[in-house]
Amino acid sequence: MRIPVVAAGAAYDVVVAEAFGGLGATLAERREPGRCVVVTNPVVGPLHAAALLAELRGARWLPEVLEVPDGEANKTLASWQALVEGLLVARVDRQTPILALGGGVTGDLVGFAAASVLRGVPLVQVPTTLLAMVDSSVGGKTGVNTPHGKNLVGAFHQPELVWAALDTLRTLPDAELRCGFGEVVKHVVIRGEQALAACEALAPALLARDADALAHVVADSVRTKAEIVAEDPLEAGRRAILNLGHTLGHAIEAVCGYGVIRHGEAVALGLLGVTRYAAGRGWLVEPGFPARLQALCGALGLPTHVPPGVDTAALVAAVGFDKKRTRGMLRLVVPSAPGRIDLRSIAAEEVPALVEALPSLAASDPVAPRASSWSP
Repeated sequence: MRIPVVAAGAAYDVVVAEAFGGLGATLAERREPGRCVVVTNPVVGPLHAAALLAELRGARWLPEVLEVPDGEANKTLASWQALVEGLLVARVDRQTPILALGGGVTGDLVGFAAASVLRGVPLVQVPTTLLAMVDSSVGGKTGVNTPHGKNLVGAFHQPELVWAALDTLRTLPDAELRCGFGEVVKHVVIRGEQALAACEALAPALLARDADALAHVVADSVRTKAEIVAEDPLEAGRRAILNLGHTLGHAIEAVCGYGVIRHGEAVALGLLGVTRYAAGRGWLVEPGFPARLQALCGALGLPTHVPPGVDTAALVAAVGFDKKRTRGMLRLVVPSAPGRIDLRSIAAEEVPALVEALPSLAASDPVAPRASSWSP
């Protein structure tokens, strides 16, 4: 299926397909076949690069292959610089499509390089993880992490095409599949009661990797994000609601170490934390909302409490540096009910209370946590 996206003057399709068949011809609808560069990583490349290269060559494309390191810890300025150098050595021009074959880290890194080289070259996102399919490959956000925080250096650069081949999810480790569910939960909360109830019903099928269930949540998440991005491509207003769960989530990632806790897991915890904080402030329309979300996260194999021993003071400091600040106030995305998302500003003095709302193993936790999913 094709889902259209219109953003910042760019119009492109997100194609949710079984495999890569048709990708080369679809790209050829946009520009004359010729040289292109496939950028992948050492984990995804051996699994899927051959099939993608064969598809491109069958549509008269002439692909070259570059490799970037895998993992959140390698989403750095140094990796970006090395990739930029590689693209320049390959003598790309402004008509050379760059295809990002991999998960969210590869997509963000390649997207930032594509935005930078020659002040912008064509980008095709070919996500191979659930998290990248439902979120990071759509909308044009690219970037890298720094010691100061996540995604603090980057650019908006819309792709020409996004191709989500569901076959690639068959090789995805269980932990990475669960990671994608964190962004799925975020999207269904934004979309509303019907989407949330459907996700609750589909949870067992999603964990079992049912193809129809996965196709449903990928398409529904893409539609949700596409609608919001179309309204606000540069995150000047409503698009900020897509940061739901990310203020606390990014802080958890920064404190625990990038790649130690997966992004989708951190977002799920951040969503639980901000919902519980909203309950404490009296902002919720549905009193049972926090418990309902915690139950859904548990049903999808996501963590329902922060790992033991996380430094609370470090989390407070990390939240304080969050890039979503305005004039000394922290802009917080708050769900008051399914489909009802508000932007609120809280003072620095409120950040400790926000962090303390994160679900923990404490006996006072209102929802009994499931067994921990954290692995060393």
